[in-house]
Amino acid sequence: MPDWITHIAVAYTLCALLGLKYKQFNTPNTVLVMIGAVIPDLVKVGMIFDYLGSGVWEYIWPLHLPIGSLIITTIMALLFKEKKSAFLFLLLGMVTHFGLDLLLENVGGGIILFYPFYWGGWQLNLVATDDYHITIISLVLALLAYLVSRRWGKNKQLNDLST
Repeated sequence: MPDWITHIAVAYTLCALLGLKYKQFNTPNTVLVMIGAVIPDLVKVGMIFDYLGSGVWEYIWPLHLPIGSLIITTIMALLFKEKKSAFLFLLLGMVTHFGLDLLLENVGGGIILFYPFYWGGWQLNLVATDDYHITIISLVLALLAYLVSRRWGKNKQLNDLST
């Protein structure tokens, strides 16, 4: 289920809905949340190295742990002028990623959320990893959120002009 498309669509939907109330969820910050939503899956770069015949999994697997993703998020936030704001938006995306991953039936025993303090995996076993209905639903919801946010924005502009 939660592939990159789903992670990005859910992050966008969340930002579009929050953007109806909070002006901070503008387009640039929404993009940061969407980037943050795929940070934990940077570990999938290891598949390229597997294809090339070089195993790097033992070095990069911590990227898919919250602590590893948090380190990458912090490093990425340092690249921005408003570091704290960028960090918080990237962090929100990262949290949505792990929230979606918790829903999965993981073969490996779940997400090790509290590494290095606790090595046990967490999972809710609600969605099979090969269930793409969730991807379709998340894309439909993202489209609806887009349409609502556009409509809301036009109505808000008209109200601002009339007052």
